[in-house]
Amino acid sequence: MKSGSQMSSVRLGVLAVAVFLTTRVATLAAVWVRAHQERHSVLNVLTKADALQYLRLAAKGYDAAPTIGPGGAYVKPPNFVFFPLYPWTIRAFSWAVDPRIAGIAAALLAGVIAAWLMAQWARDGAGGPSGALTVVGIWSLWPSSVVLSMAYSEALFSAAVAGCLLAMQRRRWVWAALACTIAGLTRPAAAALLVAVVVALLTTPRPRPSPARIAGITSLAAAGLIVSLGHVSIVTGRLDGWLWTQRTAWRSGFDAGSTMRTLMHSVLTGGTYAHVPAYVVATVTVLAAAVLVVLMFVGRLPAREITYGVLAFVMGVGGANYVHCKPRFLLVDLPLFTVPGRWLGRLKWPVLAVVAAVALGASVYWSVFLLTQWKYSI
Repeated sequence: MKSGSQMSSVRLGVLAVAVFLTTRVATLAAVWVRAHQERHSVLNVLTKADALQYLRLAAKGYDAAPTIGPGGAYVKPPNFVFFPLYPWTIRAFSWAVDPRIAGIAAALLAGVIAAWLMAQWARDGAGGPSGALTVVGIWSLWPSSVVLSMAYSEALFSAAVAGCLLAMQRRRWVWAALACTIAGLTRPAAAALLVAVVVALLTTPRPRPSPARIAGITSLAAAGLIVSLGHVSIVTGRLDGWLWTQRTAWRSGFDAGSTMRTLMHSVLTGGTYAHVPAYVVATVTVLAAAVLVVLMFVGRLPAREITYGVLAFVMGVGGANYVHCKPRFLLVDLPLFTVPGRWLGRLKWPVLAVVAAVALGASVYWSVFLLTQWKYSI
């Protein structure tokens, strides 16, 4: 392996893509075998749960506002809480193929882009090429990383986050703002990225951008979120329309982690949820992520990365209900993976290969379980 100063960006990017695609091939092969054994359609398996919402959006667009019931909330959860860019991408890809294939292909292509950009960004923080590739490996094998092979938006959002982090690292502010606005059209966690952009602008070494330029870059970075949230505000007739709809119709408001703490207590004390694999994995993942948050400070990551990492963690863990989805929500918190990538990247290649093989096996096993045995959202 060449040293960090010698390996070209192109070679690093190619290796990062190879790491990502290796995990996808292994996962999809195992899913195909299991689905075939159980006589399930692989395409249907890879487009379950939230993927169905994205496919419907791509085909038919957003719902009109449903009827408001006696309790003051919509009588059914509307689909306009889902951000628009990924459905638009599916529609663009589906002109000649089955929309399910289009959704999966779009996610895989976004994952390739994310892996390439992630490696370039992580190269400095993770201590060189080995650490950068390890960061990509951790992301690719994280619990619930199976959604990177499904018609889900996490791969596209991860690509936007990686691009924004890389652009901020290189002080390419317009590119950072564009990547942030792409994120804002994809998932609500872009709010954390927007704050990180502002922090980066205000803490960058001199010469800093002028106040007018900072305002312009911030406005561009916020444009995606404004479009995504503004649309919901118009449909609902409320300034807080997206938050209100999430809280009342989808039962997914922000409760500062109260739901998650209840689940963790049950799992850790041998309660009812201790016998549900998805809840056990969610508990272990959140606890591990909390440790990784601390390690961001110990590892002295830049303020912009700590800002995004902490806020993305709070947003991912602090939402009410959907506790089994917490590993997926944390999948896009890329700075969490920097310090463990740095440490694991220092291992000798034979040792790292063994660790990677064990992690790959565990990830594939869990992915197959989620797709073929778990009946709820991922």
